[in-house]
Amino acid sequence: MEIEEILTGILIICSVMLFILLCIYFFTIYRKNEKKRTFNKINNYIQQNERDWYNYLVLKKPLPKHLATKNELEAIDSIFVSYVTSMNKEEILERASTYAALNMKNYYEKQLSSGDENVRLQALQRTLVLDLEFLVPLIENRLKENRTGSIEEYLLMLKVAAKYNKNLFLAHMYKPRLPFYDNEYHLLLSNIDDCYCDYFKEHFEELPKQLKIAFLETLCVKENLNATYLTFLERLLVSECNEIRLRALRAISSFGEISHLKHYENFVESSLWEERLLLAEILRFVTEDESYTYLRTLLLDSNNNVRKQAALSLMNLPKGKAVLQQVSENEGESLAATTSGEVAQ
Repeated sequence: MEIEEILTGILIICSVMLFILLCIYFFTIYRKNEKKRTFNKINNYIQQNERDWYNYLVLKKPLPKHLATKNELEAIDSIFVSYVTSMNKEEILERASTYAALNMKNYYEKQLSSGDENVRLQALQRTLVLDLEFLVPLIENRLKENRTGSIEEYLLMLKVAAKYNKNLFLAHMYKPRLPFYDNEYHLLLSNIDDCYCDYFKEHFEELPKQLKIAFLETLCVKENLNATYLTFLERLLVSECNEIRLRALRAISSFGEISHLKHYENFVESSLWEERLLLAEILRFVTEDESYTYLRTLLLDSNNNVRKQAALSLMNLPKGKAVLQQVSENEGESLAATTSGEVAQ
């Protein structure tokens, strides 16, 4: 009797498991077919209405009125993103944004409040790409209430805040609600507006250390900085923090000019070879006599990278080749090998 009960129990368990597996299988097939049907509907809408949307967005012609289904709204969203990102014209962005505000507000608001993070991320991306200002208050409220979500979602919300709410963005930059590391700061600062650069420059001493370093790294790749930034960077050369000095030197090297060599003379004998290397790099565009003197010293540096950079910098200066030849003759074969290798490169 007990064996029969055990076998019956096993049979029931197996039946239940088989039923569950079949449900999962059929649900997966259903979802797959549903996605395929949705894709086909979106694709068919785009093909059938492509000319109308081209006329509206590009030629500024009136758009035939029609009620859009959910799938058609997804298709329109795809059309907008395609035109705005590929053609990059302000008029197209304005027309797409206006249409979305008048006819797709509920669609995007539902996306932003979705329980699916991927859907929310898409809504945040659309806010940035399509200038969906009607979503901004909802995003601001989430930030004020510290409903940050994942780090990816938080970063996107902060990008929206940077575009529309300077004070809110700065508050979160000073005190991030999630841990920020170099990569997170880099993502936020890489395409930041010039007004934020000016603000960080003027309030540099108040910034958290990680934000200071990230800001200086941003200046290394920023173009068309004005002369006030050179003054700012040269002030940082006396900082007690090695990381700040190094990044200030790197930013100055990218800037392409200096105010006076006196700010740099201490780096010739720096205990950090990275600082001596960056000095050698900076001297490539300094034609004063002292520059040749410093590069002579750096050609004899104990670090091979510094010696190579000194040789490269001399090659860029009017009298550099003559100095290289002279030092090479005086200092022997080892230096000659280094400099000749650099000339060959």
